[in-house]
Amino acid sequence: MKSDDTTVLTIKYAGLQGLYWMSFCSVYSFASVFLLSQEFENQQIGFLLALANILSVILQPTIGSWLDRTGKLSLKAVVSCLTLSNMALLTGLLLSSGHLVWSAVLYGGAVTLTLTIQPLLNSFIFEYINEGHAVNYGLTRGIGSISFAFLSLLLGLLTTKTNPYILPLADIALLTFFLLLVQTFPLTEAQKRQKHLPDPPDSRGTVCSYAGFAKSYNRFSLFLLALTCLFIFHTITNTYLLQIMKQIGGQDSDFGLSLTIAAVCELPAMLGFGLLVTKYTSGTLLKVAGFFYVIRSLLFLTASSVLMINFAQLFQGLSFALYTPASIYYVNELMNDKDKVKGQTFIVGATTLGSVFGSMTGGWLLDHASVQAMLLLGMAAALVGSLLLFYSVKSDLQGKS
Repeated sequence: MKSDDTTVLTIKYAGLQGLYWMSFCSVYSFASVFLLSQEFENQQIGFLLALANILSVILQPTIGSWLDRTGKLSLKAVVSCLTLSNMALLTGLLLSSGHLVWSAVLYGGAVTLTLTIQPLLNSFIFEYINEGHAVNYGLTRGIGSISFAFLSLLLGLLTTKTNPYILPLADIALLTFFLLLVQTFPLTEAQKRQKHLPDPPDSRGTVCSYAGFAKSYNRFSLFLLALTCLFIFHTITNTYLLQIMKQIGGQDSDFGLSLTIAAVCELPAMLGFGLLVTKYTSGTLLKVAGFFYVIRSLLFLTASSVLMINFAQLFQGLSFALYTPASIYYVNELMNDKDKVKGQTFIVGATTLGSVFGSMTGGWLLDHASVQAMLLLGMAAALVGSLLLFYSVKSDLQGKS
């Protein structure tokens, strides 16, 4: 492949990552800001985001399976359709005049579609990478984090001075540019050939027996439970960061700055993970991430000022940012080829379960107890998750289990 073509693809895909994560920031990370302005209670916000996570996990494999069976419909077309649908939901939200039920349905739908697009966007570029385009995925994902950080800061300032309706407006604008950029990607050679092939027969994968799967990979169930626990804490501090900030005297602008700090701190680990994994095993890096999840949870629990929360956010780069690529590498090294996809699917399920539980219990504790009670639950979950991680993860994989 020509290096010029690869450079153009890298620039375009970096643009897609940047626009996607800015969209994610406006609709998901600032969900509490918008929904609180619509008179939602904390528990209702938690339930809505939990439901959106569940629906996205159902949609993701359903769409993937459908794409495999139809063959002729490209990821480019599916991503475009989901983006257009998302824009329609957000437009409806702006026209709903603050009606609680309609706001919940439309906003929940927008969050669901945003989450659903994420794995499809990753698969989208690998269609080109598999045909010989050496796109630097780490670099493009880093651009996504930088873009997220920039918009977090900007939206924090804007929502303090203007109406929260600027959030869906900003998202519509971002998705418009995202949609236009998607259309500039050429068809891959495989897509061109697929258009001229007859319809493939309907086929469905075999149902995976989790009991048999768990027997094949010793302690993998405990590993999944560890991830669930870690993501209870992760979700609590991300979903309810605004409420945590306000309890210690922070404002919307402080919330935006704190999100920015966390996003910027992700960059070194994400951009440099390829180098890290040549010096340390993925299992060791997972244990390091688990340890710093506990440190971060303790700092959140004991924070009495915005400055202390921002200090805790610095450890995002040694916890979440390290965990994200390390978990993918670990499963890839641990499992046989026929089980790798299932293993990644189970990871998504475990983290989603943690997100759902964290959203719902966090919202309930905010409404019926206190911020401190919610953070105490988060720290307990992080501690249990870290201990399970140390017990279940193999630091040095000599081969498949």
